[in-house]
Amino acid sequence: IGIFMATENIKFKLQLYSEYWSRPPIVEIFVNDQPKYMKEITETKDKPAVIEFTTPLEEGPASLKIKRTGKDIRQTVVENGEVVKDQLVCIKGIEIDEIDIASLVFEGTYTPDYPEPWATQQRAKGTTLPVSFKEATRLGHNGTWEFKFSSPFYLWLLENLY
Repeated sequence: IGIFMATENIKFKLQLYSEYWSRPPIVEIFVNDQPKYMKEITETKDKPAVIEFTTPLEEGPASLKIKRTGKDIRQTVVENGEVVKDQLVCIKGIEIDEIDIASLVFEGTYTPDYPEPWATQQRAKGTTLPVSFKEATRLGHNGTWEFKFSSPFYLWLLENLY
């Protein structure tokens, strides 16, 4: 007797926008490390990029990743200790299976790739740079934001609403 793993087709809808002055950031989206989308994000907060795709998921743990690249140290301009120009990717909203995950977006974990020599300079000043953190919807550094859930999604959602 074979073991049958249930699969479900899950629809994803992400609303992303950027803030930049010279070069737009690049976003790659993965579900369970399978690439689903890659593009420069030039859209604004008022008219965000709407990225939609459907993918089959087997029963069990799953993850949605937003990998943000395209930033080098020239993209951040600091004057008198203040950032005056920058390049950011912002998550405006995420729907999974036509359900807005709303505040659950803050459960995503952002793992930045800190640029050098900035990271070394920060550590030299005694600043501790976290390896990763939650409650990030503005992605300033290149890095990966990951949201973990499981399939079947409705069951996971019922267990994780608070």
